[in-house]
Amino acid sequence: MVDNASTDGTPALIASRFPDVLLTVNDINVGFAAAVNQALTDVGTDVALLVNPDCVLAPGTADALVRTLRERPEVGVVGPRLVGADGTVRGSANTFESFLSVVAGKFGGRLLPIRLRRLVCVGRRRRTYALCLQGPSAPVSVDWLCGACLAVRTSLLGKLGGLDPGYFMYYEDEDLCLRVWRTGSRVLYLPAVEAMHVGGASSGDNPWSVLPYLYQSMLRFFVLHRRRTYPLLRGAILIRAVLGMSAAAFRSLRPSGDGRARAHAWTQIARIALTTQSSGRETACTS
Repeated sequence: MVDNASTDGTPALIASRFPDVLLTVNDINVGFAAAVNQALTDVGTDVALLVNPDCVLAPGTADALVRTLRERPEVGVVGPRLVGADGTVRGSANTFESFLSVVAGKFGGRLLPIRLRRLVCVGRRRRTYALCLQGPSAPVSVDWLCGACLAVRTSLLGKLGGLDPGYFMYYEDEDLCLRVWRTGSRVLYLPAVEAMHVGGASSGDNPWSVLPYLYQSMLRFFVLHRRRTYPLLRGAILIRAVLGMSAAAFRSLRPSGDGRARAHAWTQIARIALTTQSSGRETACTS
């Protein structure tokens, strides 16, 4: 277990209640991907199971994921069906993002008509989402799986150099699955087993504090894997940031609200878009 500079007493709790667990305590939060890579150096099994702190596996899920990798050598990554705490289905399987899907899905919101967003999300993207909504069914190959719960072949992770530590949070799962496909291995969705993903644990009481990391990672993904449309994305993010700062200014006039937090987040996002280089290097997010 790697503790990313938590402040809730987790290291002391683990040391006292689970003394057999190999614990690494970081002085600073190095990000999810880098912390996973730290833990992987001490993994001696043929399968590594990556599970978010806010994710709980149903009985039999871990066994099914590990068994799938051991019985199907062509598969490099496998993940379960994700549900929320109330049983609602979450998006476990996904298609690789493009400029249009990002603009419609992450930028759209109230800015784009629902019919236009639906028009963009056609074909494989809509069929993949339908896979998540339907009940237990046969395993199926997908582009990428949510990193809340993933079983990965350890040797493949070693070949790829682990997760890309350039992603502080977000997009490291999509990046991993894309690189897995490029090695000739498959990414498999296993809807017959489940894991409960609460979601939002990383943001705490202030979801705006993590929003800049989303856009920072988005830009990195496009620099590395979507270079042709990267300039378009960068411009779109700048426009979205300006709109976000304008909306936050109006919210700041209210006696209560999150206008200041919104304005700070969108200002950071604009700065990230302006300073990100084509090499993938960018300014770090600060709270």
